[in-house]
Amino acid sequence: MQQYTTGTARVQSLSRTGLLCEPVEIEVDVAHGLPQFIIVGLPDAAVSEARDRVRSAIKNSGFHFPLARVTVNLAPAHTKKEGSMFDLPIALGIIVAIGEIQLPHSHLSVGELALDGRLRGILGALPVMRYAIDRGSTIIVPQQHEAEAALLASKNIQLATSLRHVIAQAKGEMVPIYATQSSPAPIKQPSMNMRDIKAQYVAKRALEIAAAGGHNLLLSGPPGVGKSMLAKALPGIIPPLTRDEMIDVTMMHSLTRHVQQAIQSPPFCAPHHTASTASLIGGGRNSAPGQLSLAHHGVLFLDELPEFRRDALEALRQPLEDGSITISRINGHATYPAQCIVVGAYNPCPCGYAESTARECTCSAQQIQRYTKKLSGPLLDRFDIKTFVPSVDPDLFDSSSSCENSNDVQQRVIIARDMQLQRQRKKNAALNSAEIEQYTVLPLNAKKLLKAGLQSFGLSARGYNSARRVARTIADVERSENVKETHIAEALQYVLGTRATRSAEQ
Repeated sequence: MQQYTTGTARVQSLSRTGLLCEPVEIEVDVAHGLPQFIIVGLPDAAVSEARDRVRSAIKNSGFHFPLARVTVNLAPAHTKKEGSMFDLPIALGIIVAIGEIQLPHSHLSVGELALDGRLRGILGALPVMRYAIDRGSTIIVPQQHEAEAALLASKNIQLATSLRHVIAQAKGEMVPIYATQSSPAPIKQPSMNMRDIKAQYVAKRALEIAAAGGHNLLLSGPPGVGKSMLAKALPGIIPPLTRDEMIDVTMMHSLTRHVQQAIQSPPFCAPHHTASTASLIGGGRNSAPGQLSLAHHGVLFLDELPEFRRDALEALRQPLEDGSITISRINGHATYPAQCIVVGAYNPCPCGYAESTARECTCSAQQIQRYTKKLSGPLLDRFDIKTFVPSVDPDLFDSSSSCENSNDVQQRVIIARDMQLQRQRKKNAALNSAEIEQYTVLPLNAKKLLKAGLQSFGLSARGYNSARRVARTIADVERSENVKETHIAEALQYVLGTRATRSAEQ
């Protein structure tokens, strides 16, 4: 019978809850006794199942699995360990314990093992790699994460294809593999261009202002007038992502799926109106991010807004105000960013023609009230810009007049956004009350106009701040250092939405 070396080993790894990573020490003890493989330290089902994967991977990689009592402790023992990312460090710990190799104590490792010893990717590899780099540690990750590692461009990230590959690197038999800075993939073009949208000049203007200042946008109007087309054109006029924003966006998406390449353009998320609260804002057993966070630095489009569940819509109120969402569960909490432009679109009534001149509405007053009841006042207050999208004159469909290209609009948006970042280092939509007072100085006539708007339409304090934020953005779009009376007048129209229109008609 073959004799196996007994011993102990310590291998470093990381655990992840949301975006928060914590160091985990894998302690392995190989001792005489009946063959047994035990994993302790609050492992979940996926970690416990690592026993079979690790045993087969070690054998099929050409190494002997010790016929002894193998105890693995994941320290600290009071925090729950989840996922398959501990397969590789557990296997390395066993091989180190029997004296096959030596690993530097500062090296971290994560990865899922196939039964033949190949390494598979894990969820959330990018935040794990970023945490290791910030600590100055070297981390070994599966080669499937090369695109994510290239974003971080650090020599502290070593790539490996299999358990045998990791051991060969540790023995010095192979040169470590690092992520190469490959040429960027072509940026995916938005599905809709502004030039494809006929007329709707007011709505296009609102779209440009929303993109420039990062304001949430609410579109209402009859069916088929172009509300969805406007929303789909919005990513094409948002400024391109910076490198840090690419990392942030790719990091969010790496928590829910295996990312094949870095995300280089603003994301566009459009959940169906049957989406649950957890899928919209995040949650579930593993506190996964929702569509709101996956749209970070991009656009979240909520079509048929009143058809969404009321509890799901009300759950949006706090993250729309704060730009982040904290998901609390009994086993911990996770905080995710949610700095996206939320675009809501809805028809004014169930049939859609309550405010249309093209067709007569067939809905009763009770049906309309029941339909719009889901859109509470506090929720609507979170949308800085509200605009009505009317029916298009049929003659315009055959018109040969050209519309402005998305690229041309984007250039104006970039200039306006640069003005904001140079002035206050954040978008206008993110300004708080004190910052609004500091960066939005109004002349006397503009103050009088704003006060008149407050008295006539009963704006809330949040609506008052929204009007000033939007006016600041309008001034930036027009490259004006000062906010003028005309900017306040236009901003009031957007903030008040249909209330201003109906009052003027009366």
